[in-house]
Amino acid sequence: MVHTVGISGPNGNVGKATLPLLVAAAQQGKIKLAILHRKGHVPSQAPAHENIELRAINYEDSVDQLARKMQGINVFISCVGFEGIPYEAKVVEALSRSPDLVTYIPCSYSARWSQAELHDPALGPILNFMYTGVNKAKELGLSVTTFYTGVFDLYWFEYGFIGAPLKENTVWANSKQLANPFPITVMEHLGAALARVATSDPSSIKGQQYSVVTFSPTGNELVELYTKLNGAPTKVKDFTDADRAALRADAENNGAIRAGYWDHWAGNTWAYEADGITGDKNYQGPSLEEVGRRFL
Repeated sequence: MVHTVGISGPNGNVGKATLPLLVAAAQQGKIKLAILHRKGHVPSQAPAHENIELRAINYEDSVDQLARKMQGINVFISCVGFEGIPYEAKVVEALSRSPDLVTYIPCSYSARWSQAELHDPALGPILNFMYTGVNKAKELGLSVTTFYTGVFDLYWFEYGFIGAPLKENTVWANSKQLANPFPITVMEHLGAALARVATSDPSSIKGQQYSVVTFSPTGNELVELYTKLNGAPTKVKDFTDADRAALRADAENNGAIRAGYWDHWAGNTWAYEADGITGDKNYQGPSLEEVGRRFL
């Protein structure tokens, strides 16, 4: 039987990488697709088709009103960005009122974080904000299908989320981080993995955990890559204990989660395929060098 996949946040970075593949699956008759979008923001990648339904949504609406938009959805993929997370608990409550829902894929695309980190006074608040939907789903007893990722290519190479914007030709890392791998996830890889899982039999993905890490270069390999792409020697800036402390104190700019990534990098404690997590190995796209060139 053909099932229905719902997607929210279709116009964001993750949504734009995922939606075309879901549209293709719907056009091929593999699924029915419900695209939840903000009023006035119909995604350009949503063609008219008998298996594709556009559902305009207002996150300010009541749970009862939102629940009507969730009817018939079996697998729900949340692709909303940070600005949509405050509404995620309401969305999950609306989903819980539908007898059709089989599993919920939350928008917490990130590294694996420990219970100690979730309760850390600096890091815990931002992690629990990010897990708003997950926590609500667990409270309501809904099935959650989880995706773990590295830092997105855009955030690594352009935004410098871990202190290394490519154009500045600087890598911020200490000796341990230079020797250890850092996980980078290409957006198209995540989109393909989400679509592949969501178009599978819904009962087979309930409660499952997946990881999508496209590349795992060491810090030294990143230095070599930056030197090659920029055509000049890359500066290595030492990441010190003082740097870590300053980041953890910078709540306004989510510094604690950035410091958390540096911690995992120094200890090589990623564990993306531990505890029964399925790592996606289907990436066949551009090389890390080719991906990096996009951001020059």
